[in-house]
Amino acid sequence: MKVIFRVDSSAQIGSGHLIRCRTLAEELRRRGAEVRFICREHRGNLIHLLSQAAFPVTVLPPPPESSGEMREDYQAWLGVSGETDAQETLLALGGESADWLVVDHYGLDAVWERQLRPQVKQILVIDDLANRPHDCDVLLDQNYSQLGERRYQGLVPHSCRLLLGPRYGLLRPEYQLYRQTRSPHRGQVRRVLVFFGGTDSQNMTGKALEALSSSEFEGISVDVVVGANNPHRGELEQLVEARHSAGIGETRLYSTRPHLADLMAQADLALGAGGTTTWERCCLGLPTVVVSIAENQVAACEALQAEGVIQYLGAASHINVTQLRTVLCEWLGQPSQLQDMSVQGQLHVDGLGTQRVAECLKPTALEQLTLRLARVEDMALYYDWVNEPDVRRQSWNQEPIGWNSHQTWFQGKMADPNCYLGVLEADGLPVGQIRFDIQGEDAVIDYSLDRLVRGRGWATPLVRLGLKLLNNVKPTYLYAEVKPENRPSAAVFLRLGFQEESSPPLLQRTGFQNRRVFRLPFSQMRMAGSMIVSPNSS
Repeated sequence: MKVIFRVDSSAQIGSGHLIRCRTLAEELRRRGAEVRFICREHRGNLIHLLSQAAFPVTVLPPPPESSGEMREDYQAWLGVSGETDAQETLLALGGESADWLVVDHYGLDAVWERQLRPQVKQILVIDDLANRPHDCDVLLDQNYSQLGERRYQGLVPHSCRLLLGPRYGLLRPEYQLYRQTRSPHRGQVRRVLVFFGGTDSQNMTGKALEALSSSEFEGISVDVVVGANNPHRGELEQLVEARHSAGIGETRLYSTRPHLADLMAQADLALGAGGTTTWERCCLGLPTVVVSIAENQVAACEALQAEGVIQYLGAASHINVTQLRTVLCEWLGQPSQLQDMSVQGQLHVDGLGTQRVAECLKPTALEQLTLRLARVEDMALYYDWVNEPDVRRQSWNQEPIGWNSHQTWFQGKMADPNCYLGVLEADGLPVGQIRFDIQGEDAVIDYSLDRLVRGRGWATPLVRLGLKLLNNVKPTYLYAEVKPENRPSAAVFLRLGFQEESSPPLLQRTGFQNRRVFRLPFSQMRMAGSMIVSPNSS
């Protein structure tokens, strides 16, 4: 499979677009895809990061010198006209056909995409503005919005698949790894991380350092990360040295790094901007005081504030040192709120977004599916699955499940010797669950697939794989309970050889009515063929 990325970076555009595309490209390459980039040579670009990662890059000519700062004029970010960029991109392709074209650029829209259509089979657009039409097969918007799919109504084709929300955040694998080893937040602040993006033209980093140099923060260590295009580095070095020399606390300055996962895992609180880094902090449960440094960050920041995921102060241009100092002092005395914010962040972002997007572009073959036993760290994953709208609609109780109730339920199931929980994985990505509750000599089945992989016909092999978990139990009968309107699940069980019961004794035991019940002798169940069950896989 061949994948072409069209993305730019510069002092004005920033680094986020290129970094997240590189992250997705690395996962696609790991899955065997052939990947290359097409980027324009803007001032302050980070094309060298792609070359360092051994990705082939075709560099488009630099744009004419801009007469002034482009600010929010996203079309100007392109540097040339859309027509010119399309022709130069086609020339860069050299007649080569690609399976996927990934476009991540605020200056490109449906007009440009239609000109590239003849050279590519499918187009993935990465966007978060929802301010222009796209001609694409898949659209990825990793921002959090309460509008959901309505945000892109009329802007994409009806057949376009929408991957919306931070569950699709393009994070490097290090964040998921550090998430697994990070201890729950203690509610205390001993270490603070400061990072406001690669450019930070308004010098929020300097304001944060000044605020943290106050005597109220004595004994608190501070890690400061400065991007490659930050114009204030000299001043920041002086502030770091002054804080350290004053004995207020250990203060370290870092230049551009491959990732911030290690620093975030060590921190108790962060000061930062909206954008891609938001999802990295959430993944690791790092409470954050956030400012927006671009107009397109405001809506997501406000929505996350309403959900208790971050504390949003407003636009960077309106924030001063005194405000930062006051807010930070308040957080020092709010341990329970810090812990709540940490949990909310991790519930919104699990760090598997890059794998999900790659799975959408390059699906795993059926014979490569595996099943493992559930683990304690799967609790948030199950929480996401159980509260997915389609799952709730097919459940007996359609109300959303609260986190505390879910914790109690999940911990109880994990400790119950009569319950078996299995997780279906596609190339290491969890994509579904199956549960067997043993009731006397019978086993009752419950399963669900992640919305990412529905429609692939994976429900039947999931059940077959799951039954291998019962080899040591060997129940007499298998039962499945299905709502009358849930025809797809009914079809799955009929396909597996289950027979519908007209008056099953199971209903008499449970006391539930208005459902279809299917039964099959365990001895007649056909197991999966070449697919793998690995109960002890990690």
